[in-house]
Amino acid sequence: MTIHRSAIAKIHIARQQLGMDEETYRAMLQQHGGVRSAKDLNERTLARVLAHLKSCGAKFAPPRRAGKRPHNYDRLPGYVAKVEAMLADMGLSWAYADSIARNITGGKGAPDINKAPGVERLAWVKRSEHWRAIIAALEAEQTKRARLARVDELLGLLGFDRGYVETLLDGCPRAGKWLRDARLLGAIIEHLTEKVGAA
Repeated sequence: MTIHRSAIAKIHIARQQLGMDEETYRAMLQQHGGVRSAKDLNERTLARVLAHLKSCGAKFAPPRRAGKRPHNYDRLPGYVAKVEAMLADMGLSWAYADSIARNITGGKGAPDINKAPGVERLAWVKRSEHWRAIIAALEAEQTKRARLARVDELLGLLGFDRGYVETLLDGCPRAGKWLRDARLLGAIIEHLTEKVGAA
């Protein structure tokens, strides 16, 4: 019997929470489920894998503000499980995904050039290229968040706060948006890493 797609999504959510790389993930599936792919699990082996992941610290409850899944979750393309895992990883709601879906599929539209507005819900996204673009947007958000967390970690090692970064960027045209600028965050990480190495 094929297991429910939402069960596979749970495994992917746990994998992201626990930071498992591909090799570790496949080895875990083999050891606890006897398979190399989550889609090959049955109900019994799925329960074993989920129990193991929970014992490692994975949490399967969505954030309180996650909202309701799309009503047609089980009929959506497989991309939706990845979207769900990424939302869970960042503690974001389905409404956040709805907003991205609208922007990706046309935004508010443009009546003067007969451009139709985008769809209002992730549940209504049909085209594969739109799903891939939504996932790319979520990946970009993950990158920004990970880099900002790394900046804070390095600042802590140096005994500085974010005020140091603001002073460092004084005069930079993008200084006011550094918290959301992935490239600038990358440059800040390089600078701080050098300072930590020299300390």
